[in-house]
Amino acid sequence: MTTIKEIALKTGYSSATVSRILNNDQTFSVTDSTRETVQTVARQLDYISVGSNQFLDINLAVIFSINPDEELEDVYYVNMRQIVEATAKKSGLKIIFYRNVLELPENVRGVLLIGKFNQDSLNEIIKKEIICVFVDSNPNPGIFTSVQPNLEFAITRTLNEFQSRNFTKVGFIGGKLWNKGDNAFQFEDLRRRYFESYAKEISMYSKEFVFIGTDFSTSSGYKIGKKILNTYSKGELPEAFLIGSDSLAIGVLRAFNEEKISVPSTTAFISINDIEIAKFSSPSLTTFKINIDDMIDEALNLLHQRIINPKRTRPEVVLKSPELIYRETFPREVDNQ
Repeated sequence: MTTIKEIALKTGYSSATVSRILNNDQTFSVTDSTRETVQTVARQLDYISVGSNQFLDINLAVIFSINPDEELEDVYYVNMRQIVEATAKKSGLKIIFYRNVLELPENVRGVLLIGKFNQDSLNEIIKKEIICVFVDSNPNPGIFTSVQPNLEFAITRTLNEFQSRNFTKVGFIGGKLWNKGDNAFQFEDLRRRYFESYAKEISMYSKEFVFIGTDFSTSSGYKIGKKILNTYSKGELPEAFLIGSDSLAIGVLRAFNEEKISVPSTTAFISINDIEIAKFSSPSLTTFKINIDDMIDEALNLLHQRIINPKRTRPEVVLKSPELIYRETFPREVDNQ
């Protein structure tokens, strides 16, 4: 079973480049030589694109198990829904959105699952032998296939960046998960878990500088920012914060700006997601770009391969490493350019 990642490794091009070529993205400018190389390797490895005719007449579904309030508050999920819809339209795929597993009709052949699922839902998926791929999370990697952002990479990279600037006092700002599942593999937010683990390993962890809001929204970030400034004076603040989402970071920035706390000279920020507004905040956010397009393309291809070879596939977890986009809240050092 061939994935975009395998073709990328064999050709030496990025997964994003391979994905756009194989999905015939007409807006993507690339040399004929590059396009031919990718297509040749894809044929050699028997890769089947989501846009191929074999996929067009298959009924697909997306279970978007996201609390409606969360979807409104968190631009990340709004973008994900829009990208799934755009990808389906571009590829001529028939995809219908549902809120839960029980709504699925009998004729659905494959399902993308996005969000948090309780054990009853997971049991239903297993009992009905639903062919599925999770996007952005995986409730049980021993059973289910998923495509996820490599958050451990992002957190490790961030702390290494902080360490390279000789920061000794750093903080973490995160949120609580919405509609968290109750299965054994549904952990607390992985961003916090990875931060605490690696920060302790490199002796940079201080429990007092970990702040967790009610969710990942801008309003939650604003409340956390106010709480931090009510607790610590300007000279007591950490030298830098890792913030779990851009929406949170924008809220914290607003609170800090109101009190004239300068970012990054007083304290620096690195966040996660690279939503559109991140480049327009004041100051603009240094953040990890999660390539949702690439994740959706990979997930659809994995789903297709499971549909055509249902008995020959094993569960797998595909991790996509996000790219650190340097902006004003944590500028790139001159020596690193």
